[in-house]
Amino acid sequence: MDNTSQILERSAELFSGQRLLLVNPTADGLTRKLAADWTLWSWDFAVIQGLSGQLPVEQLVFSHLCPEVEALDAAIVLMPKAIERAEYALAQVAPLLALGKPIYLVGEKKGGITRAERLLGAYGAAPEKLDSARHCQLWRVVTDKPAPAFNLNAWQQRYALQLEDQQIELLSLPGVFSHGRLDEGSELLLEERKALPSGKVLDFGCGSGVLSIALARRNPDCRFELVDVDALAIWCAQQSLQLNGVEAQVYASDGLSEVHGRYACVISNPPFHTGIRQDTSIAERFFNQVTRNLLPRGELRIVANGFLRYPPLIEEHIGPCEVLRENNRFKVYSAIAPG
Repeated sequence: MDNTSQILERSAELFSGQRLLLVNPTADGLTRKLAADWTLWSWDFAVIQGLSGQLPVEQLVFSHLCPEVEALDAAIVLMPKAIERAEYALAQVAPLLALGKPIYLVGEKKGGITRAERLLGAYGAAPEKLDSARHCQLWRVVTDKPAPAFNLNAWQQRYALQLEDQQIELLSLPGVFSHGRLDEGSELLLEERKALPSGKVLDFGCGSGVLSIALARRNPDCRFELVDVDALAIWCAQQSLQLNGVEAQVYASDGLSEVHGRYACVISNPPFHTGIRQDTSIAERFFNQVTRNLLPRGELRIVANGFLRYPPLIEEHIGPCEVLRENNRFKVYSAIAPG
């Protein structure tokens, strides 16, 4: 089990036999070791896949919205990477709890748990730190006032992007990549006007769907499929496609796990690294696996930080790598699979 689950297990007497909502869980054996009536809410498809079989399907919820669980004894939220995602989750959890019921927040110090007192203070007086171990902390607040009903519209951010050839309306939610703006990498990829090959196109790690919307309009002979691991991104992409009158298929996938068939093109602004850490193992696995999803002479077109050594990996697994466009931070790469 990871450190956050271990610190929860240390406080097992708080949870045993209770009706619990666990938010943003890790894919480990916590629910097997800690006997309770569990409902798990995750926006990470990889976690849901990893927990499959540990709980009945109806107790494992993959969604952008929290399940409406009744008669809860407590809710436990594992601190997300993005502070705004924590606020989004807590705003949905708190209205489910009767007054006097606790909300627990657990996480690593480097993951933002030091903000727990402020986050929990919105739902009750005097949040308390119950435990600290393995660079993690466990906090609790007892609800002492009715929480306002959750309103999804208040958390959605709708904004317009003006590209050279079109305007795009996008919908975004907290924690979705590049929330409320167009990131520099995607902007550079969209500046490239070279046509995509006709046929099926896969948008890998689609976020709010901006790449597919813009490129579908420019390439009417293409049919787009969008995949992401994040339930909030999937929801945003579906809504953004509707706002712009673009038809495409959107579904969840852990990497390429749910992607079947072969494509004329795969496009991506791939989430393969964190900060400046040059760990290319995830990218290498993707480049290796994506070959099975490219048609003969199919194109891989991605944008990435220029310092990442992707060209040798792309050429090893797919084919000769061409730089279509670059600036001082990013490069747009294109590679054609063998015929």
